[in-house]
Parts: sequence; structure tokens; C-alpha cells
Amino acid sequence: MTYKLLIEGFVKFLLISFLVIFQSKSFGDKQYRTSSLKLFNDLRKAEVRLFASSNNIPIRTEINGRIKELYEINAGKPKYKLTHNANAAISTAADSVMNSSLYGNNGNGVVVGIWDGGPVRNTHQEFDSRVNLMDESQYEIDGHATHVAGTIAAAGIDSNAKGCAPMATIHSYDWSSVKAELSSVAATSQNQADKIYISNHSWGLSAGWEGGVFLGYEDFGRYSYEVRLTDDILYDSPYHLAVWSAGNDRNDYNPENINEGDGKYNQNGYDTITGFGLAKNVLTVGAVEDAVFGNQRDLSSATMTDFSSWGPCDDGRIKPDVVGNGTAVYSVYSDNDSDYVIMYGTSMSAPNITGSTALLIDLYSELFNGSQMRASSLKGLIIHTADDLGRTGPDYMYGWGLMNTLAAAYQIQTLYQGQEMRLKEDYLSSFSRRVNTNIVYSSGNEPLKITLCWTDPAGITDIDSDNRSPDLVNDLDMVVLGPGGNYFPYRLSFSNPTALALTDAKNSVDNVEQIFIENPVPGNYTIQVSYDGFLSGFSQYYALLVSGHSTSDIDSDNLPDWWEQSFFGDLSKNGEEDADYDGSNNYTEYVAGTDPNDPTSIFMIDDFTTEAGGYVIIWNALEDRSYRVLKSSDLTFDSFTPISSEIIYPINRYTDVVENVESESFYKVEVIKP
Repeated sequence: MTYKLLIEGFVKFLLISFLVIFQSKSFGDKQYRTSSLKLFNDLRKAEVRLFASSNNIPIRTEINGRIKELYEINAGKPKYKLTHNANAAISTAADSVMNSSLYGNNGNGVVVGIWDGGPVRNTHQEFDSRVNLMDESQYEIDGHATHVAGTIAAAGIDSNAKGCAPMATIHSYDWSSVKAELSSVAATSQNQADKIYISNHSWGLSAGWEGGVFLGYEDFGRYSYEVRLTDDILYDSPYHLAVWSAGNDRNDYNPENINEGDGKYNQNGYDTITGFGLAKNVLTVGAVEDAVFGNQRDLSSATMTDFSSWGPCDDGRIKPDVVGNGTAVYSVYSDNDSDYVIMYGTSMSAPNITGSTALLIDLYSELFNGSQMRASSLKGLIIHTADDLGRTGPDYMYGWGLMNTLAAAYQIQTLYQGQEMRLKEDYLSSFSRRVNTNIVYSSGNEPLKITLCWTDPAGITDIDSDNRSPDLVNDLDMVVLGPGGNYFPYRLSFSNPTALALTDAKNSVDNVEQIFIENPVPGNYTIQVSYDGFLSGFSQYYALLVSGHSTSDIDSDNLPDWWEQSFFGDLSKNGEEDADYDGSNNYTEYVAGTDPNDPTSIFMIDDFTTEAGGYVIIWNALEDRSYRVLKSSDLTFDSFTPISSEIIYPINRYTDVVENVESESFYKVEVIKP
């Protein structure tokens, strides 16, 4: 026994040392991380085997399709990994995208990664040859993983089991090396044929009461090392969206005293999410009943289940993000190639969302020549178009609401048709872009909704539970300035989880922000995106989504309708006219950012000086504009050639180092169309 304890202590020492080294490693070194994670995983497995042997307990069990596997030993306590369809597709309106004459997308060409308790039964009749087993799993074919895959991608040979993306391809992995494998295959940029853009994880980590054993409440809501590492991997893979189940811990109880349990210990069911679902950069999914009545989508039927875990995170962040159908989900199973079963849990609601999201990836790729959205755009799109459930605005039960695939598809379609603010990918910079501004026009006839979402760097591991310090690293802020006043994003409070979301100040906790103006006053609304403090990495990409506004050009005169409404009060002018007779037509004034009604409002070069061997051109730069400097040596025979890259506001100068100072040169500054 002494020998075993010495070995166990040595393994623990190695694990602790490794954690310190790894957390100090800089971001972006994926090759280092992948090999380090494999070493870390091997060490943890050795510790688990020793603990199980010493305490005569099984490492892995499976009861009624639910897998429970000993994962690690923390402070002497065992921690476990736990696994947590026609109606599913109707609930998220995925069927309306699959069967629509406008869209008709079915996930063809989209690869979905599934990490689960074992391999998917790839020979099942519902999959044809669309399931690939990607690792040499130590486990047998798994029913839970097969059910998850069917919810995502079953072809519909049994029509009641048709998946949300019935032509998607599945890459099946077991969960034994999830972090190293995910780090290796998650997409880091567009058009990577050997990478994946979305994955499903219908499992989590144990806490609270589990199988009559008390494991401690300290991990509920905590930004643990596992959570931090997940954020780190996804920050380095900005085109990969990981969908994670919220867990089923709300109804776990003490078998000796039913008045004790996970849903009882803290605020009547709140703060019951643990593990990976707490990560900032994943899409965390809770479970509701079928949103179906009479074979039609019905939001009133989407009531909360009695098991789905609720937020908040310990710092007050909103989790879950959205909900999907997680009850009585009929899908494929693994006993044979024509096996089907009904299952319950957030393990079912997560693939409901994942399969629906695959349709959006398919649609976007089809419309935009194979391009892909950033994960922040995809996550923001799902949240922006979700149907609000429960209390008005976001809450810790339903998150932002039930996914609406049809509404999200429409958002993509209108973006393709030219309404650029439907989904805009942009960035802030410590050097040049400290504030970004966009203007939209509201007619006042419908609500105005704006959503901001970004993939945030990994925060600092919370050693203790109930740490209220924000886990946010790059604190982006959004405010909308309108004729009715200034508008701020929703924010929730850990200390009062049942309260309505507030909208009276900045949100310094979430990496998703949303402003909703139910009854906007007609006029222009200025959306400002900025940041507090400093930016880790010196820049931050984000997605901005807007609906209920006008950025269209109904009269096809190259002038956005909001701009014409703002300056002329109607759409009576066109781009070729010169409203203020200053020599610049209305279209030129729009591009330059000047006032078409004021002849003194013009874009011009302010100054031209010489400095230490160069010519310096200075102009009156305007916010939300960028510029380019061009040069010519002869106005008669030589055309202007660009000599600078894009120069972004607030920079308003360019220095041209000229070797032959005697030669004559001519310069002009162009405004790049916003």
C-alpha cells in the first residue's frame, strides 16, 4: 500500500507541475499544446487507474444508455465524465429550412465532429457512408454517441428519426483525448478542407450529488482549468464552434434526504452548470420540451424540463446560451443497423442545435462561394435570431431562447442580398481602431435588435469556487445612440438570478451583448463598439448583427436608404445629383462621409509638408472611414498608382520617402467605400 501511495503522490506532483507550466505558455502554439495535452492526458489516466484499483471501483459504467467514466481525482474526490427526431427539427425550425423552396439546405458537405463516450455505429442504415470513425477507440460502439449522431444527421429512412441535417458527414471520436484532438482539427481560418467548423459534445463533468454520492458543490459555475483550456483552444481556432450540453444536474438529490440536492443547495435550481459548458467560447445548450403542437412549431409548448441545468456562471455570465428539444427524442441506437430508441437530456438538445447549425453553415457556404463564418458570427447569429422564452430578455434558465433556424437563414439571405449590417465581421485594435461606428436607420415600425459577439481569450483559472471576478479578458462594449436616447446591453445578476435583465449600464461580464429597442423612435441609430482597458493580443475580432433596421437601397441609386432618410428626409434624391452644388455628387459625399447639404463640408488634404527625407500628406480623416494614398509622376502621361495600404481612422497622414527629391510628384487621397 505504501508503494502505491508513493506512486500516486508522484503522479499528482507531475500533474500540478504540468498545469503551472502549461498555463504560462503563450497563446497560439498549437503544436506545443497538442503534444502537451497528450502527456497531460496520459498522466491523468495513470492516476485514475491507481485510484480505481486502490478503492475497488470501476473506471467506466453504463446504465440505461448513460455512460459514467472516472475522469480525474481532485482533492481526493473522484470526478466523472457523464453523458448528459422529427420533433427536434420542428422545434428549432430546421425542417422549415430543409423543406423550404427558398433554402432547401440539408447539410450536404458539412462535416460535424462528435466527441462522445464511444464510437458511433457507422454501419447504421440511417448513415450510409457518412460516418467516419476518426480514432482507434478503446471503447465498443456506443448507443449514446449513435443517438447523438442520428439527431444530427440521420437520413430519415424512418421518417420519425430524420436528423436536423440529414446529409451532413460525421467525424466520430471518443472522449478520451478530446482536447488534444479538438486542438488539432478545429478550423483556424476559412476554406480548410482538413479541418472542421462545428462539433458536438453531449457530456460534461460531475459535481454535486451523483448516484447517491456527494462530490461537492464547488465546481458549479466555476471557471476551472478545464473550462479555461477549452476557451484557449477555441480562441486559437476562431472558425470552430463547439456546441456543449448544459447538463442534467438540476434534479439530482441526496437519496437519504430528498430536500437536499443540486437543485436545492443554491437559489432553487440556479448555478447547476459545471465543466466545459461554462466556457465563454462554446455554445451551451439547455433542454426544453418539444416546441410542437399539431405537427407545427409552437413556442408555448417549449416549457422548461425538470432536469436541464441552469446558470449563472460564478462571475454572472449568461449560461446556457440557447435551448433545444431534449425530451423524448426518437433517434437511432447501436444494438443493430436498424435500431431506434427514445432518449431524454441535454445530450439530446445539444445535437438538435448542432444539426440545425449545420444547415446554416451549408447555406452560408452556398451563398458566399464556399466561405465560412467565424465562430463568433455563427454563435451570434444563433443567439440573435433565437425566440425569447421565459422572462423578457435573456435569463439563466433559457439563455437567449429557443433556436430559430429559419430566422437565422433569413438573416443570412438578406445579408447576401446586400443588407450588410445583417452580419458584419469587424475588429478593434489597440493601435488604430479603438472605436468602431455604424449607423442604421429605423422607421419605427418594428423593434430594433443589435447583437455583439466575440471569441474571447482564455481567462484566469478560478482556484476557489464562487469567485465573482469577471472571466472576460477583452472587455468589448456596445452602446447605441438614438433619437430616443442612449441604449445599453442586457445584463444579469448572480445575486438576483430571477430578476429581469437590466439595460442601464455597460455589460462587463459577457462576450455576447445585445441591445433590444422594442419601440424605436424613427431616425438614425449610431452603434458604437469600443473596449475598456487594453486588448490582449492588441486586437479583437467580433461579429455585429442587426435586424429591424434599414441598410437597403430600395431605389437602386447607390445611396443607402438610411443615409438618404437622414439627410433628405425621403428617397427623392439620387447618387448623381449634387444637392449642395459644391462639385461633389451625393454618392461622393456618402463615400467621403460629408454632409451633402453643406457646401463647406468637403473631404480635402489639409496639409502637405516635408520631413527628414520624405513628403507628408495630411487629410481630414473621419470616423468609420479608411483611406489610400496614390501617386503620379506626370498628370498627362502617368496614371495614379497606390503607394499605401489601407489607412484606418484615426490615422490621417502618410509619409512618402522619395529617393529623388528633385523629381516632380503628384499625390491624391482616396476614401475607401464604407
